[in-house]
Amino acid sequence: MKNPTITQKLQSGFSFNEAILMAKFCKQIYHIFQQDDGSVDDTEIEGIYNSIHGNQGWEFAHSIRNDETNVRGFILKKKDADQYAVVFRGSILTDRGSLELTDIATDIKWDLVKYASMTDPRIKVVQGLFIAFESVADEIKLFFRTLAGQLKHRDFQQLHQLSPERQLACVTAIANAGTIRLGIDFEQKVKPLIKEALSDGEIGNDQELEHILAIEQEALLELKAVTEPLEVYVTGHSLGGGVAHLCALALRRHIQDLYLKIKVYSIASPKLGNDSFAKYYNQQIGEGMSYRIENWFDPVPNLPLPVPFPLNIFAGNGLRIGELYLGNCVPVGEAHGVIGLGSQSVSLDFGGALEFLGGIPFPHSFDTYITLLSEDQQRWQGFWRPIQDILGVFIRGLIQDHKAEMQAYFQEEIQALQIELNEIKSEIKALQKSENNSKVYHQQ
Repeated sequence: MKNPTITQKLQSGFSFNEAILMAKFCKQIYHIFQQDDGSVDDTEIEGIYNSIHGNQGWEFAHSIRNDETNVRGFILKKKDADQYAVVFRGSILTDRGSLELTDIATDIKWDLVKYASMTDPRIKVVQGLFIAFESVADEIKLFFRTLAGQLKHRDFQQLHQLSPERQLACVTAIANAGTIRLGIDFEQKVKPLIKEALSDGEIGNDQELEHILAIEQEALLELKAVTEPLEVYVTGHSLGGGVAHLCALALRRHIQDLYLKIKVYSIASPKLGNDSFAKYYNQQIGEGMSYRIENWFDPVPNLPLPVPFPLNIFAGNGLRIGELYLGNCVPVGEAHGVIGLGSQSVSLDFGGALEFLGGIPFPHSFDTYITLLSEDQQRWQGFWRPIQDILGVFIRGLIQDHKAEMQAYFQEEIQALQIELNEIKSEIKALQKSENNSKVYHQQ
């Protein structure tokens, strides 16, 4: 299948090309992180990505990871453009041959907790998703603040409050974004120092980190702000889709519209929070800038589960059953529905979590979503093309019928503009003549 292309400028409204490309990024992130060697240094991930996918017009810019929460993501940069894509991996069940249950624990933490530092305590978000994103929020915000030329002294001061692992992640994010802004000279100053800090197998060397931070501060605090807003797509599949929505909201809260334009495509995302949170999210991100793609046969977009009838009559604020919390969560953004069980003729895999051989239907798979979006796009193009042809013939005929009238109208407009231009020229000449006479008078 040919890789879809997207417009040079990020625009509002749903686009099949954008949605399919984001779904393909979601597939790529599962496969790429299967090659992860477990080290906090993800340089091998960058090399693998660029060697496999570098010919598609996007380059690896930064790796996002937190080993405690098992969150994985990466930031891609479109070649020769200030367009970026932040991509989050969804849940996995196996990791390098071992059973991995961290994501499952995150998936079922459905308690509603207060979102960030909102003054309105009614704005609540699903705990598991909130914890997952917050575990990597620092490096993502610093990456884009660096790109936008918006780093402040307080950004560096706050790094001292983080654990050594998070300090290193943030230092690396600043270095990667700084390299994009300042080029090879900056990269040659900072990247070898980061590599040296990791060479002894220990992260918590304060002197090494302080040295790197000092170089970054000197080079980046005086960096001019971008003159055109950075264009950022944010996407993710399953758990990653929920994290993607939170990422977009955090970037919108911490970086002004003047410097950042954001658009979200989540694939099979669970619900994020209560009704107050959804209203806040939609108001911040804006109409036509956030889409959740949902397969009607996929149960995940219906999670977290609501309180069942008739208990919902008596448990308006939620219901707890042991460790499981059931509450009234609602989705965010605008829905784009697809429908299908998945291909019956090819194997579908779930990014190392599970692999279904022989074409067993799997409506939650990213492969299923890619296939269904592509089929919908083809159907829509097949429906719209005859209409375009008819309209094209009609418009061409209309122009031909009224060609003389249109030429006469434009000729009149051109003549009127020419008269106004001549009047302006006459006024300029009169002013110049008056100024010259004034100079002669003062010289006398």
